[in-house]
Amino acid sequence: MFSRRLLQVGRLLQLPALLSLTLLLSLGCRAQDTEANATSNNDRSYQVGAPLSDSTVAAIVTSEYGVDTLTAEAFRQQLGFLLQRYPQLQMNPALLPEVHKSIIEDFIVRHVVDGEIVRQGIQADPAAVEQELEQIRSRFPSPEAFQEALAQDGLTEDSLRSMIAQMVRQRTFREQIEARATPPTDAEIEQFRQQQAEEVRVQHILFRLAPDAPEAEVAAVKARAQAVLDSIRAGADFAEMARRHSEDGSAQEGGDLGFIRRGETLEAFEQAAFALTEAGDVTPEPVRTRFGYHLIRLLERRQGTLMDVAEAREKLLQERKQEAVQNLLKELLAKATVRINPALVQAQL
Repeated sequence: MFSRRLLQVGRLLQLPALLSLTLLLSLGCRAQDTEANATSNNDRSYQVGAPLSDSTVAAIVTSEYGVDTLTAEAFRQQLGFLLQRYPQLQMNPALLPEVHKSIIEDFIVRHVVDGEIVRQGIQADPAAVEQELEQIRSRFPSPEAFQEALAQDGLTEDSLRSMIAQMVRQRTFREQIEARATPPTDAEIEQFRQQQAEEVRVQHILFRLAPDAPEAEVAAVKARAQAVLDSIRAGADFAEMARRHSEDGSAQEGGDLGFIRRGETLEAFEQAAFALTEAGDVTPEPVRTRFGYHLIRLLERRQGTLMDVAEAREKLLQERKQEAVQNLLKELLAKATVRINPALVQAQL
Protein backbone atom coordinates (compact mmCIF):
# COMPACT_ATOMS: atom_id res chain seq x y z
CA MET A 1 0.00 0.00 0.00
CA PHE A 2 1.11 3.52 -0.79
CA SER A 3 0.98 5.95 2.08
CA ARG A 4 2.54 9.12 3.43
CA ARG A 5 5.26 6.94 4.93
CA LEU A 6 6.41 5.68 1.54
CA LEU A 7 7.12 9.21 0.38
CA GLN A 8 8.99 9.99 3.56
CA VAL A 9 10.92 6.73 3.58
CA GLY A 10 11.86 7.62 0.03
CA ARG A 11 13.78 10.52 1.48
CA LEU A 12 15.52 8.22 3.93
CA LEU A 13 16.27 5.48 1.44
CA GLN A 14 16.95 7.81 -1.48
CA LEU A 15 15.99 4.95 -3.78
CA PRO A 16 14.43 5.62 -7.20
CA ALA A 17 12.60 2.29 -6.87
CA LEU A 18 10.22 3.98 -4.45
CA LEU A 19 9.11 6.28 -7.23
CA SER A 20 7.47 3.38 -8.98
CA LEU A 21 8.21 -0.03 -10.42
CA THR A 22 6.26 1.03 -13.48
CA LEU A 23 7.97 4.39 -13.85
CA LEU A 24 11.37 2.73 -13.71
CA LEU A 25 10.33 0.71 -16.73
CA SER A 26 8.51 3.51 -18.50
CA LEU A 27 9.97 6.95 -17.82
CA GLY A 28 13.13 8.28 -19.36
CA CYS A 29 14.13 10.71 -22.04
CA ARG A 30 17.05 11.69 -24.19
CA ALA A 31 18.62 15.07 -23.42
CA GLN A 32 17.28 16.87 -26.50
CA ASP A 33 14.71 19.60 -27.00
CA THR A 34 12.28 17.39 -28.88
CA GLU A 35 9.71 15.45 -26.90
CA ALA A 36 9.56 12.76 -29.57
CA ASN A 37 12.40 11.05 -27.74
CA ALA A 38 11.01 9.22 -24.74
CA THR A 39 10.22 5.70 -23.69
CA SER A 40 6.56 4.82 -23.63
CA ASN A 41 4.62 2.73 -21.20
CA ASN A 42 4.10 -0.88 -22.12
CA ASP A 43 0.47 -1.86 -22.55
CA ARG A 44 -0.91 -3.59 -19.48
CA SER A 45 -3.32 -6.49 -19.36
CA TYR A 46 -5.29 -5.66 -16.20
CA GLN A 47 -9.05 -5.20 -16.31
CA VAL A 48 -10.80 -1.89 -15.62
CA GLY A 49 -13.99 -1.95 -13.56
CA ALA A 50 -16.73 0.58 -12.89
CA PRO A 51 -15.56 4.06 -11.84
CA LEU A 52 -15.48 5.12 -8.19
CA SER A 53 -17.22 8.15 -6.73
CA ASP A 54 -15.75 8.16 -3.20
CA SER A 55 -13.70 11.37 -3.02
CA THR A 56 -11.35 9.85 -0.44
CA VAL A 57 -10.29 7.02 -2.75
CA ALA A 58 -8.18 7.23 -5.92
CA ALA A 59 -8.26 3.54 -6.90
CA ILE A 60 -9.17 0.06 -5.71
CA VAL A 61 -7.58 -3.09 -7.10
CA THR A 62 -8.93 -6.60 -6.64
CA SER A 63 -7.50 -9.97 -7.61
CA GLU A 64 -7.06 -13.49 -6.32
CA TYR A 65 -4.54 -11.94 -3.91
CA GLY A 66 -7.19 -9.79 -2.22
CA VAL A 67 -8.14 -6.09 -2.27
CA ASP A 68 -5.98 -2.96 -1.95
CA THR A 69 -6.99 0.69 -1.81
CA LEU A 70 -5.02 3.73 -2.96
CA THR A 71 -6.34 6.72 -1.03
CA ALA A 72 -6.79 10.14 -2.61
CA GLU A 73 -4.30 11.56 -0.10
CA ALA A 74 -1.64 9.00 -1.04
CA PHE A 75 -2.25 9.58 -4.74
CA ARG A 76 -1.79 13.35 -4.38
CA GLN A 77 1.35 12.90 -2.30
CA GLN A 78 2.90 10.59 -4.87
CA LEU A 79 2.00 12.95 -7.69
CA GLY A 80 3.58 15.85 -5.80
CA PHE A 81 6.69 13.78 -5.14
CA LEU A 82 7.05 12.93 -8.83
CA LEU A 83 6.50 16.51 -9.96
CA GLN A 84 9.14 17.66 -7.50
CA ARG A 85 11.57 14.92 -8.56
CA TYR A 86 11.00 15.49 -12.30
CA PRO A 87 10.47 19.26 -12.89
CA GLN A 88 10.15 18.67 -16.64
CA LEU A 89 6.77 17.07 -16.01
CA GLN A 90 5.46 20.36 -14.63
CA MET A 91 6.55 22.16 -17.78
CA ASN A 92 4.48 19.84 -19.97
CA PRO A 93 0.90 19.42 -18.71
CA ALA A 94 0.21 17.05 -21.62
CA LEU A 95 2.29 14.44 -19.78
CA LEU A 96 0.15 14.53 -16.62
CA PRO A 97 -2.31 11.83 -17.78
CA GLU A 98 0.66 9.53 -18.38
CA VAL A 99 2.03 10.31 -14.91
CA HIS A 100 -1.37 9.59 -13.36
CA LYS A 101 -1.54 6.36 -15.31
CA SER A 102 1.93 5.35 -14.13
CA ILE A 103 0.98 5.91 -10.49
CA ILE A 104 -2.12 3.75 -10.87
CA GLU A 105 -0.25 1.05 -12.77
CA ASP A 106 2.47 1.04 -10.14
CA PHE A 107 -0.23 0.52 -7.51
CA ILE A 108 -1.60 -2.46 -9.48
CA VAL A 109 1.89 -3.89 -10.07
CA ARG A 110 2.76 -3.72 -6.39
CA HIS A 111 -0.52 -5.41 -5.50
CA VAL A 112 0.08 -8.43 -7.74
CA VAL A 113 3.82 -8.63 -7.09
CA ASP A 114 3.41 -8.49 -3.32
CA GLY A 115 0.57 -10.99 -3.58
CA GLU A 116 2.71 -13.40 -5.58
CA ILE A 117 5.59 -12.97 -3.14
CA VAL A 118 3.29 -14.04 -0.32
CA ARG A 119 1.91 -16.93 -2.39
CA GLN A 120 5.42 -18.21 -3.12
CA GLY A 121 6.55 -17.71 0.45
CA ILE A 122 9.58 -15.62 -0.50
CA GLN A 123 11.47 -14.47 2.59
CA ALA A 124 13.89 -11.60 3.09
CA ASP A 125 17.43 -12.51 4.13
CA PRO A 126 17.81 -10.92 7.61
CA ALA A 127 21.47 -10.15 6.92
CA ALA A 128 20.53 -8.28 3.73
CA VAL A 129 17.88 -6.30 5.59
CA GLU A 130 20.30 -5.28 8.32
CA GLN A 131 22.91 -4.32 5.73
CA GLU A 132 20.40 -2.03 3.98
CA LEU A 133 19.37 -0.53 7.32
CA GLU A 134 22.98 0.11 8.26
CA GLN A 135 23.57 1.88 4.94
CA ILE A 136 20.67 4.20 5.73
CA ARG A 137 21.99 4.90 9.21
CA SER A 138 25.40 5.76 7.75
CA ARG A 139 23.90 8.62 5.75
CA PHE A 140 23.18 10.53 8.95
CA PRO A 141 25.84 12.42 10.92
CA SER A 142 24.82 10.77 14.20
CA PRO A 143 22.45 8.15 15.68
CA GLU A 144 20.45 11.03 17.14
CA ALA A 145 19.98 12.61 13.70
CA PHE A 146 18.79 9.27 12.35
CA GLN A 147 16.26 8.84 15.16
CA GLU A 148 15.07 12.42 14.68
CA ALA A 149 14.47 11.78 10.96
CA LEU A 150 12.54 8.62 11.78
CA ALA A 151 10.37 10.49 14.26
CA GLN A 152 9.68 13.28 11.77
CA ASP A 153 8.51 10.67 9.28
CA GLY A 154 6.36 8.89 11.82
CA LEU A 155 8.56 5.80 11.69
CA THR A 156 10.41 3.54 14.07
CA GLU A 157 13.42 1.37 13.33
CA ASP A 158 11.14 -1.67 13.33
CA SER A 159 8.69 -0.19 10.83
CA LEU A 160 11.56 0.94 8.61
CA ARG A 161 13.08 -2.52 8.88
CA SER A 162 9.76 -4.04 7.76
CA MET A 163 9.64 -1.78 4.73
CA ILE A 164 13.24 -2.65 3.83
CA ALA A 165 12.38 -6.35 4.20
CA GLN A 166 9.57 -5.97 1.68
CA MET A 167 11.94 -4.19 -0.69
CA VAL A 168 14.41 -7.07 -0.35
CA ARG A 169 11.63 -9.59 -1.05
CA GLN A 170 10.67 -7.67 -4.19
CA ARG A 171 14.30 -7.62 -5.31
CA THR A 172 14.62 -11.37 -4.68
CA PHE A 173 11.45 -12.00 -6.66
CA ARG A 174 12.76 -9.96 -9.58
CA GLU A 175 16.10 -11.76 -9.53
CA GLN A 176 14.31 -15.10 -9.67
CA ILE A 177 12.44 -13.96 -12.77
CA GLU A 178 15.59 -12.59 -14.42
CA ALA A 179 17.36 -15.90 -13.86
CA ARG A 180 15.00 -17.41 -16.45
CA ALA A 181 16.47 -15.28 -19.26
CA THR A 182 18.38 -17.25 -21.90
CA PRO A 183 22.01 -16.06 -22.42
CA PRO A 184 22.60 -14.79 -25.98
CA THR A 185 24.65 -16.80 -28.48
CA ASP A 186 27.75 -15.40 -30.22
CA ALA A 187 25.77 -14.98 -33.45
CA GLU A 188 23.02 -13.08 -31.65
CA ILE A 189 25.59 -10.84 -30.01
CA GLU A 190 27.21 -9.98 -33.34
CA GLN A 191 23.84 -9.21 -34.92
CA PHE A 192 22.99 -7.01 -31.93
CA ARG A 193 26.30 -5.13 -32.26
CA GLN A 194 25.60 -4.38 -35.92
CA GLN A 195 22.07 -3.18 -35.19
CA GLN A 196 23.13 -1.00 -32.27
CA ALA A 197 25.83 0.67 -34.36
CA GLU A 198 23.30 1.83 -36.96
CA GLU A 199 22.49 5.55 -36.84
CA VAL A 200 19.96 7.53 -38.82
CA ARG A 201 19.59 11.27 -39.13
CA VAL A 202 15.95 12.21 -39.53
CA GLN A 203 13.57 15.13 -39.72
CA HIS A 204 10.09 14.95 -38.31
CA ILE A 205 6.88 16.94 -38.18
CA LEU A 206 4.82 16.50 -35.03
CA PHE A 207 1.08 17.00 -34.84
CA ARG A 208 0.33 16.98 -31.12
CA LEU A 209 -2.35 14.73 -29.72
CA ALA A 210 -2.99 13.67 -26.12
CA PRO A 211 -2.79 9.91 -25.48
CA ASP A 212 -6.39 9.89 -24.25
CA ALA A 213 -7.80 12.21 -26.94
CA PRO A 214 -11.36 11.41 -28.09
CA GLU A 215 -11.80 9.59 -31.39
CA ALA A 216 -13.07 12.69 -33.19
CA GLU A 217 -9.92 14.63 -32.28
CA VAL A 218 -7.69 11.69 -33.25
CA ALA A 219 -9.34 11.55 -36.67
CA ALA A 220 -9.00 15.31 -37.17
CA VAL A 221 -5.31 15.41 -36.23
CA LYS A 222 -4.52 12.38 -38.37
CA ALA A 223 -6.32 13.97 -41.32
CA ARG A 224 -4.25 17.15 -40.85
CA ALA A 225 -1.04 15.09 -40.78
CA GLN A 226 -2.14 13.17 -43.87
CA ALA A 227 -2.85 16.43 -45.74
CA VAL A 228 0.67 17.69 -45.05
CA LEU A 229 2.09 14.30 -46.06
CA ASP A 230 0.17 14.51 -49.34
CA SER A 231 1.65 17.96 -49.96
CA ILE A 232 5.16 16.60 -49.36
CA ARG A 233 4.54 13.74 -51.77
CA ALA A 234 3.37 16.31 -54.31
CA GLY A 235 6.70 18.12 -54.02
CA ALA A 236 6.46 20.43 -50.99
CA ASP A 237 9.73 20.89 -49.09
CA PHE A 238 9.75 18.81 -45.89
CA ALA A 239 11.79 21.34 -43.90
CA GLU A 240 9.44 24.17 -44.86
CA MET A 241 6.43 22.06 -43.91
CA ALA A 242 8.07 21.35 -40.56
CA ARG A 243 8.60 25.07 -39.90
CA ARG A 244 4.96 25.75 -40.75
CA HIS A 245 3.18 22.84 -39.14
CA SER A 246 5.34 21.00 -36.59
CA GLU A 247 4.40 21.43 -32.93
CA ASP A 248 7.83 20.34 -31.68
CA GLY A 249 10.89 22.28 -30.58
CA SER A 250 12.76 21.10 -33.70
CA ALA A 251 10.38 22.98 -36.05
CA GLN A 252 12.69 25.97 -36.57
CA GLU A 253 15.47 23.57 -37.64
CA GLY A 254 13.18 22.09 -40.28
CA GLY A 255 12.38 19.18 -37.97
CA ASP A 256 16.00 17.99 -37.93
CA LEU A 257 16.58 15.69 -34.94
CA GLY A 258 20.19 14.85 -35.76
CA PHE A 259 21.43 11.28 -35.56
CA ILE A 260 19.57 8.78 -33.41
CA ARG A 261 20.46 5.22 -32.44
CA ARG A 262 18.25 2.32 -31.51
CA GLY A 263 16.84 2.52 -28.02
CA GLU A 264 16.88 6.32 -27.89
CA THR A 265 13.33 7.07 -29.06
CA LEU A 266 9.78 5.80 -28.75
CA GLU A 267 9.46 2.30 -30.16
CA ALA A 268 6.98 3.22 -32.91
CA PHE A 269 9.09 6.23 -33.90
CA GLU A 270 12.26 4.13 -33.95
CA GLN A 271 10.74 1.36 -36.06
CA ALA A 272 9.45 3.83 -38.63
CA ALA A 273 12.73 5.79 -38.78
CA PHE A 274 14.98 2.76 -39.19
CA ALA A 275 12.64 1.22 -41.78
CA LEU A 276 13.47 4.09 -44.17
CA THR A 277 16.23 3.00 -46.55
CA GLU A 278 17.18 5.84 -48.91
CA ALA A 279 17.95 9.48 -48.13
CA GLY A 280 14.81 11.47 -48.83
CA ASP A 281 12.42 8.63 -48.01
CA VAL A 282 9.37 9.66 -45.96
CA THR A 283 7.18 7.39 -43.87
CA PRO A 284 4.27 6.16 -46.01
CA GLU A 285 1.72 7.26 -43.40
CA PRO A 286 1.61 9.30 -40.20
CA VAL A 287 3.20 7.46 -37.25
CA ARG A 288 1.30 7.53 -33.92
CA THR A 289 3.14 7.86 -30.60
CA ARG A 290 1.93 9.10 -27.25
CA PHE A 291 2.84 12.63 -28.33
CA GLY A 292 0.72 12.60 -31.46
CA TYR A 293 1.28 11.88 -35.15
CA HIS A 294 4.71 12.17 -36.78
CA LEU A 295 5.86 12.45 -40.36
CA ILE A 296 9.47 11.23 -40.59
CA ARG A 297 12.03 11.78 -43.35
CA LEU A 298 15.42 10.08 -43.63
CA LEU A 299 18.34 12.45 -44.20
CA GLU A 300 21.32 10.15 -43.74
CA ARG A 301 22.21 6.68 -42.57
CA ARG A 302 25.60 5.65 -41.21
CA GLN A 303 27.32 2.89 -39.27
CA GLY A 304 28.71 4.08 -35.98
CA THR A 305 31.29 2.48 -33.72
CA LEU A 306 30.66 -1.14 -32.89
CA MET A 307 29.92 -1.88 -29.25
CA ASP A 308 32.46 -3.94 -27.31
CA VAL A 309 31.54 -7.65 -27.38
CA ALA A 310 31.38 -7.94 -23.59
CA GLU A 311 29.23 -4.82 -23.34
CA ALA A 312 26.92 -6.09 -26.09
CA ARG A 313 26.59 -9.45 -24.36
CA GLU A 314 25.65 -7.79 -21.07
CA LYS A 315 23.26 -5.30 -22.65
CA LEU A 316 21.47 -8.00 -24.64
CA LEU A 317 21.22 -10.20 -21.55
CA GLN A 318 19.78 -7.29 -19.56
CA GLU A 319 17.19 -6.71 -22.27
CA ARG A 320 16.18 -10.36 -22.06
CA LYS A 321 15.94 -10.14 -18.28
CA GLN A 322 13.74 -7.10 -18.64
CA GLU A 323 11.58 -8.96 -21.14
CA ALA A 324 11.23 -11.88 -18.72
CA VAL A 325 10.07 -9.46 -16.01
CA GLN A 326 7.58 -7.79 -18.35
CA ASN A 327 6.16 -11.12 -19.51
CA LEU A 328 5.56 -12.32 -15.97
CA LEU A 329 4.08 -8.97 -14.96
CA LYS A 330 1.66 -9.27 -17.85
CA GLU A 331 0.55 -12.68 -16.59
CA LEU A 332 0.11 -11.41 -13.04
CA LEU A 333 -1.68 -8.24 -14.09
CA ALA A 334 -4.22 -10.25 -16.07
CA LYS A 335 -5.52 -11.41 -12.67
CA ALA A 336 -6.25 -7.87 -11.48
CA THR A 337 -9.19 -5.50 -11.88
CA VAL A 338 -8.80 -1.82 -11.03
CA ARG A 339 -11.43 0.82 -10.43
CA ILE A 340 -10.44 4.50 -10.44
CA ASN A 341 -11.98 7.79 -9.37
CA PRO A 342 -12.10 9.78 -12.66
CA ALA A 343 -12.66 13.02 -10.76
CA LEU A 344 -9.15 12.65 -9.35
CA VAL A 345 -7.23 10.40 -11.74
CA GLN A 346 -6.80 11.87 -15.21
CA ALA A 347 -5.77 8.70 -17.01
CA GLN A 348 -7.18 6.66 -19.85
CA LEU A 349 -6.75 3.07 -18.65
